[in-house]
Amino acid sequence: MTFKQARSGVRPRRWRPADGRRRRGFLMVLVLLVTAAAFWAMAGPGPAAAPYGPTSTAPGGAKALALLLSQLGDKVGTSGALPVPGKGVALVLYDQLDDDSRAQVTAWVRRGGTLVVADPSSPLEGAAVAQGLADQGLVAGGSLAPGCRAPWVRDVAEIAARGEFLLEVPNGALACFSQGEPAFAVARSVGAGTVVSLGGAGIWSNAGLADQDDALLAADLLAPGRGYTVAWLIAPLVVGGNQGIWSLVAGRVKVSLAGLAIAVLAACLWRARRLGRPVLEEPLVPIPGSELVLATGRLLARNRRWGEAAALMRDDLCGQLRSRFGLGPAADAATVAQVVLLHTALVQDEVMAALAGPPPRDEAELVDFVRSLQRIRKEVLGGAATKR
Repeated sequence: MTFKQARSGVRPRRWRPADGRRRRGFLMVLVLLVTAAAFWAMAGPGPAAAPYGPTSTAPGGAKALALLLSQLGDKVGTSGALPVPGKGVALVLYDQLDDDSRAQVTAWVRRGGTLVVADPSSPLEGAAVAQGLADQGLVAGGSLAPGCRAPWVRDVAEIAARGEFLLEVPNGALACFSQGEPAFAVARSVGAGTVVSLGGAGIWSNAGLADQDDALLAADLLAPGRGYTVAWLIAPLVVGGNQGIWSLVAGRVKVSLAGLAIAVLAACLWRARRLGRPVLEEPLVPIPGSELVLATGRLLARNRRWGEAAALMRDDLCGQLRSRFGLGPAADAATVAQVVLLHTALVQDEVMAALAGPPPRDEAELVDFVRSLQRIRKEVLGGAATKR
């Protein structure tokens, strides 16, 4: 209570159990809400899968192509590791590579690798989309026949390329599946290797692979020999960078960890020391040591424990006398009695019996014993013992 409150007669509000229950209930509701939000974030829909993913079973996925290549004996890898030139094919259905990764792929092609790109927007294609009316990309109007002598179309009669883009044919390039001058497939040499550009990957999607000879084109182009390796490039190659491992953690996992941290913090606040007004408590009443000793002695005497009561009161007085005369704590009762006799005119027998004599055997002897102690206390200490 402050001085101002004491003068005004206003007592501070005491903390009541209802306040603690209200606070704990609020924290419990907060923990439940955070936990529910974390589970909602974990159970929510994940990010949309990239088009033509090798594990996607959606109509726009390409898991059917991955299974086909595996059945043909190809080793399909998605780690980004490029095969030995001449022993495999690099495949890009949807370009998500960065500039450094594209530079690595181009250098690999120059050393003799074969790259198949089915994303018209990829810089790796090297062939622009043919423009039609109103500056729109020119698309195929229906099925297309090979119309070329490339080894990877020898078993193909027609492909279902309706709606796929047609590419302009650069000088020196080989055009297949032409519709007029533009073509759906364009092969060009890059160094010692080859880049085959397609106007789209829809023919190899789960929905289009079974149409006409689309699967045959995939088999001849991507699996020209048994045991080939198909490096399915779906993400940037691991070449370095300054991003930490935290950037690889999914967003939903980050939200869940944040929710868990908030829940733990709320639980700690709930169980921690109460942050509120101090509880007013009545101070303890101080009791002088001598009064406590006398009260204990009276209690022992009331229970007829004469010897214990006398020993307790004798020890207390001897301790005060040692302090009064500068004696050490090792001085025995007989020594204390001799010193008292040297400094007072008390009767020797009474002092020796009170301080070093045998304990009283009954109540009458205890009363005489207490009277002797009081005379010694009054003579030597002059009543100062009660002010320890």
